[in-house]
Amino acid sequence: MTLEDITQRWPATAAILEAHGLDLCCGGSRTLAEAAKEHGLPVDALVERLREAGAGGGEERVLDVRAMPPVQRHPTIFATFEALAPGEAFLLVNDHDPKPLFYQFQAERPGEFTWTPLETGPERWVIRIGKRGNA
Repeated sequence: MTLEDITQRWPATAAILEAHGLDLCCGGSRTLAEAAKEHGLPVDALVERLREAGAGGGEERVLDVRAMPPVQRHPTIFATFEALAPGEAFLLVNDHDPKPLFYQFQAERPGEFTWTPLETGPERWVIRIGKRGNA
């Protein structure tokens, strides 16, 4: 997700980005991770500030499975998906490419989910997983 995408979706975040020197005039096409790295900012702290400013407005929960034992990850992710109302989504934070999870969703929930990569490694992957409105 680019800086421009973030501010268009959650306008309240523009002031936070600008306060950290992340403007849109020349770098709106950079991802949050790229911009934070260029400015020497910790991404996790910046994401938390954006969340506090209203990014997501409470509409998406974050499921960070990086510290979870691998055997618990997929069941927890699917339970989180099942708890969503149609049209809702959550952000999955993982320490590896969740491609096998994507294939499992395709096999077990065909046509019921959306899958939007927001950050793609090498150390952290963030995927927005949503439940389709007609599911």
